[in-house]
Amino acid sequence: MKDVNVLSAKNENDFKTEFLSGMLRHLAAAAVGFVLCKAAFFGGRLPFGVAFMAGCPVALLPSTAIGIFAGYFLPAFGITGFKYVAAALAVLAVRFMLIFNKRLISNPLFAGLISSLSVGVTGAVARYGDSGGSLYFALEVLACGIVALALSRTSAFIYRLDRGLSAEELGCLMILCALMLSGLWGLSVAGLRLSCVLAVILILCASKYGGDTAGISSAVAVSLFFFFAGRSAQECLVYTVAAFCAGLVCAYGKYVQLSAFFAACVFFGVVGPLNAQTAVFITESALGCLFFALLPKSTGIKFARVFTCFPKISVNNDLNRAVTLRLSEAAQGIKDVKCTVDEVAARLEDINAPSFSSVLSTAEREACGGCKMRAHCWEAKRDVTLDAVFSVIKAVKAGVTDESALPASFKSRCLRPENFFGAVKKGYLEYAGIIAGNSRISDIRQAVGDQFEGIAIMLEELSQEYLSGIRFDNSAALTAVSALKNIGIYADECSAPIDKYGRMEMNLKLAKTSETVLNKRDIMRALSLSCERNFAPPVIKNTSGETFISLSERAEYGIDIGVFQRSAKPGDICGDAYSYFTDGRGHFIMLLSDGMGTGSRAAVDSAMASGLMSRLIKSGFGFDCALKILNSSMLFKSADESLATMDIASIDLHTGTVELYKAGAAPTLVKRGGKIGRAVSTSMPIGILTSVSFDKASIKLSCGDITVIFSDGAAPDNTDWLKEELSQFKNGTAQDLAERLVSVAASRRADGHTDDITVLAAILKKQ
Repeated sequence: MKDVNVLSAKNENDFKTEFLSGMLRHLAAAAVGFVLCKAAFFGGRLPFGVAFMAGCPVALLPSTAIGIFAGYFLPAFGITGFKYVAAALAVLAVRFMLIFNKRLISNPLFAGLISSLSVGVTGAVARYGDSGGSLYFALEVLACGIVALALSRTSAFIYRLDRGLSAEELGCLMILCALMLSGLWGLSVAGLRLSCVLAVILILCASKYGGDTAGISSAVAVSLFFFFAGRSAQECLVYTVAAFCAGLVCAYGKYVQLSAFFAACVFFGVVGPLNAQTAVFITESALGCLFFALLPKSTGIKFARVFTCFPKISVNNDLNRAVTLRLSEAAQGIKDVKCTVDEVAARLEDINAPSFSSVLSTAEREACGGCKMRAHCWEAKRDVTLDAVFSVIKAVKAGVTDESALPASFKSRCLRPENFFGAVKKGYLEYAGIIAGNSRISDIRQAVGDQFEGIAIMLEELSQEYLSGIRFDNSAALTAVSALKNIGIYADECSAPIDKYGRMEMNLKLAKTSETVLNKRDIMRALSLSCERNFAPPVIKNTSGETFISLSERAEYGIDIGVFQRSAKPGDICGDAYSYFTDGRGHFIMLLSDGMGTGSRAAVDSAMASGLMSRLIKSGFGFDCALKILNSSMLFKSADESLATMDIASIDLHTGTVELYKAGAAPTLVKRGGKIGRAVSTSMPIGILTSVSFDKASIKLSCGDITVIFSDGAAPDNTDWLKEELSQFKNGTAQDLAERLVSVAASRRADGHTDDITVLAAILKKQ
């Protein structure tokens, strides 16, 4: 019960905080609308309230309208704002009519268009004119549209100011600030205008915390709108020049910066004729500099988050660089571990390497100890004795178990032939056992080293992948999570990386729920609609009780796949294993493994090779590092010899390029544009040597081209007949082709031997 009460109190506090935050946003929107209605433009024109009505967020539209209508109905410098009220009503009506078309009303160009049209139409109907005539009227319409566009863009990022802004966003924010300062033009204390003091503070803060870009942007915006409001051109120009001076010395501290700014204001302020207005301008600048100097450090940190342009410190690039650096360090560390282990092992082998002299010393000590002929045999007749030792070793290797293998001349002279044979045999078996053990340890160490090297290669590949320009669309990731909630699927984690080609990949980790039903079609449709991208069917993986979903954008090409097998003996298990899948990153992968021999033994080897390779590739391992890990696993799968071929075809469905990876596999045939090519492997199968590598080839395909991989049972001698069959294949499915090739291959076996036959055919087609 206590936990429930605590939770309820927490929810209540969250609700109060959210409610107060919402109230403050609405009050701020109303206040901004009210102030912008007072921002004058060339002789008392007041179009910027209408511009804000067109560019404000939809959620704040009611409070914004209240502030704007209040601002226009109240006297504004002796000019009533009824024609602007009509324009604002027109904008409000249009936005409410199109409120369900979110894409349209959130477009900044739409905001600029409706504000310009509203001000233009209402002004023309009111036959508005003054000393400026039609020129100023046209400028008013144009300025209203431009400001509405800027304010619409500002409303899109106003809630995330502390994340940093781009240069364009910073310019839009400066326009809003300058307009508000212009709207406060009528407020003054003892003849000093509040807007000018605040303008100085704004320019100094932007220069201090945003550098030249932010400082000059703020100064230009303030100068421009102050000029529109009626301030002299000289004073407006001084703000820009002073901001430039402050930006030049911003690296030397706050006080040097404000000193440079104030000195520029004084210098350029007295260039013209000295009068009361000059003194007012200098006093306003001094007050602004004083208030800037008194700003606390905590406030300065908040300003820094706003005014710093994020292109200078790109979050994605920094993340990529940090991840790349860590992955590179980890890869190098694993390589160093392997090298250190190899060095230590080599030294230990030198130290602990067995010596053949141990065999001789064992024989001399155990068989000849106490014998009166010892000195004669091991000194005077040492060569004869050594020949006898080697004879015993040969006999042991041949399986002889008694002293009959000793030379007759040595046996007739030796007093203890039986003991001599047993002692040499014992010493040799110990010597051979140590050598065999060291060899096995060396092989195991090599296999473990290959595992380490494979992991290092994978980390390096990941490092290069991040370095190549991957960025993350967090907005799309949040949208995807929300879309899945609507169909009853809940994700704990989601990322939406976009590669250097602009293709998005969606990766999700689902929450652990036993009742979740995953429908690939529903997932694909939900994410495609929500993210406005055409996704391909998802790849769903279950690893250690966790469920992962990966989607890539639908590619230009698709695959018609056909597979057919025939065992060496009817009813027997096929010794070939295959797999095909999409990796979730726009690649279709075919994989074929042929185990040594036929039947169940070959099936075990090929199934292990195919299954482990498929799992490693799906988990993100590259082909080369997956091969090293697989080879080390095959080497020590059992005490018996175990080997299998590996044949992989990876087809990029976006470009049509097929990459072939072959380890001891039969040739691959590719039909491209009616011509047939052959890729041959010269590498060894996996599971034989500690070092193995792929033979590789890359071919650019187009729609209708065919890739065929097959086991060596299909063409033990040559592939000429396969080429002929492939050239004659015109119409039909990939399954028809695979079945035809297997059938012909079985009928052509005239050498008296049978073997398992497997064919995989893939035809590239348009989606």
